Amino acid sequence: MSKVGYHEEMNTYLSHITAAELWGIPDFHRIAWHLGPDDVELVPGLSLSAEGIATALAMQVRAQARAYTQAKQAAAEAQIPFGDITVSAHGARPVVGVRKAHSCEVPLPRGAVVTRDGRKVASPELVFLELAAQWDVQRLILLGLQMCGHPPGEPEKAITTKKRIASFVARAGGHRGHRKAERAARYLADGSGSFVESLAFMILTLPHALGGYKLGGAVFNHEVSLRSDARRRLAQNRAFIDLYYPRERLAVEYQSFAHHHQAKAQGHDLMRAAALERQGIVVLPLSTIQLYDTNACREFAENLAARLGKRLQIRTAAFSEMHGELRSYLPTVNDGYDLYGEPD
Repeated sequence: MSKVGYHEEMNTYLSHITAAELWGIPDFHRIAWHLGPDDVELVPGLSLSAEGIATALAMQVRAQARAYTQAKQAAAEAQIPFGDITVSAHGARPVVGVRKAHSCEVPLPRGAVVTRDGRKVASPELVFLELAAQWDVQRLILLGLQMCGHPPGEPEKAITTKKRIASFVARAGGHRGHRKAERAARYLADGSGSFVESLAFMILTLPHALGGYKLGGAVFNHEVSLRSDARRRLAQNRAFIDLYYPRERLAVEYQSFAHHHQAKAQGHDLMRAAALERQGIVVLPLSTIQLYDTNACREFAENLAARLGKRLQIRTAAFSEMHGELRSYLPTVNDGYDLYGEPD
């Protein structure tokens, strides 16, 4: 297990992409190397259909991943330092091999840099702030959700929390990316259980200007203690709801094709939904097709809005473009996921 401590004398430390990798953020490379529809490079023999564009983008991402891995291996073999390094002393930027040197001359909050396995490393909260200076707000929110995620019922396994990110950013005024980080932190939540859960949360809850349906109020993986009869039938004492609206007692359960198309799994889902409804929780299943198909997803959102006592009225001019960009993060068979969004 790695040992982590706090450093006041920052001087030189691992930062940005390198620090993010060291913290083991789930699906980090999927976020960092993401390419949207506007980034596609034409590939001979591929059409400009949605499928052709998705295939071309997946090929580009894989090429980036190969180049990165090869450079990292070559640096290790040549004993050349590889990674993002930040120097806190004025004007000093060391030669660090094949990645990038950064400088930070703005005082940072206590705990911004920590020791991890004997190396000075940007804390998860500082990584969030650093990447805010480089990434758009959608990508930053997705990063934050993955940083704050954890297996259901195991919050101690989260890399950080929304509260810690927000507190750190609030104390880091003047740093590059500060305003964007503050904006993104407002839309974070703790407890996402997967990359696709994070995206579903963003699609349903973000404001229209960021491509979401503005159906806020949901929390991740809410724990429900089951009644004795349900415990016997389901052979479990508690249930975790993917997305839960506490005030309305409304559950959104993502049912991926990969994990829920077998008869046994479907039967368990039905029993679980019935048990929750007997405890006063209405369950809305969100299937893979509903999430991935734009029109079906819009219909699901309209139904959810009605259950929440809201009307889905989108007047923001930027919605279509931002919604398309948000949907472009959904994993496909072309980039290493099996059918519709669960990891192979």
